[in-house]
Amino acid sequence: MADLDQLFAYDRDTQHEGTQHLAVNNTFIRRWITLLALRITARFYKADGICVPISRNLIVKRGPFVHLTEAATMEFVAANTSIPVPRVHCAFIHNNMAYIVMERVRGRSIAGAWKSLSEADMKSILTQLRTMLQELRALPPPPGAGVQSCVGGSLMDSRIPHARPRFGPFSTIQAFHKWLRKDYRLEDHPPIKDDGDRKGVELMIAMQDGPWPPPVFTHGDLNPSNILVRGDRVVGIIDWEFAGWYPHYWEYTSVWYGNRLRHEWQGMIPDFLDPHPAELQMEITRQRGWGDF
Repeated sequence: MADLDQLFAYDRDTQHEGTQHLAVNNTFIRRWITLLALRITARFYKADGICVPISRNLIVKRGPFVHLTEAATMEFVAANTSIPVPRVHCAFIHNNMAYIVMERVRGRSIAGAWKSLSEADMKSILTQLRTMLQELRALPPPPGAGVQSCVGGSLMDSRIPHARPRFGPFSTIQAFHKWLRKDYRLEDHPPIKDDGDRKGVELMIAMQDGPWPPPVFTHGDLNPSNILVRGDRVVGIIDWEFAGWYPHYWEYTSVWYGNRLRHEWQGMIPDFLDPHPAELQMEITRQRGWGDF
């Protein structure tokens, strides 16, 4: 496990070191066909950011922060749950950039289908999503797991300012919390008069450093663009780059913070995730001092 100094060793030039074992179907012909398709057939399809369709059935995810861990995560979820995730056809590193070739799931994102979904449709979708997340969260963590990816390695979350491009892993949840607050200790900062925030920070640190149940497997970015539907049926959950073993509250607080501007979706969170109000207050305090806004 990494210590606080090692956590800052990742950069775009080194983030793929030691990850070749995570490649999937990494043959010369598959790499050649993928790179050729990106130059030729991709021009006939509309790209969606870093995701580029290369045929009616395949899409390639590539970019400076794409990592083979995401391919490993989709295979892990597919092998251990019934959650619909894109099938990985191949994944490899080329010129220090990761490429993930995966199934192009036929469906519309909830964000794209929002206006066409009836109240009954949305109720059905949220019920299915709750069942899927219960299955995901029921996966047993590896013995002694802290905060880590599905393969025990580093993680990604672009919403954490000092986490780019990757961070971790951590041997304990407490070590993860300590890193989130940048090793802040109250004893290094004597109280000042009328410091109204100090009490909140004291409560945050006491909770962060206290006992925690084992980590649970977490998607980490459940926004309406990452859930694909056809009619009232969930047909895919995509974008697993933030996923890993995290504290039990992380899924809830991540979706709450990640959808601050999507008020309708934020209001639906309790329909598919159990709220963690105490942990959310802890995160609100952390976000004020060490967060993304």
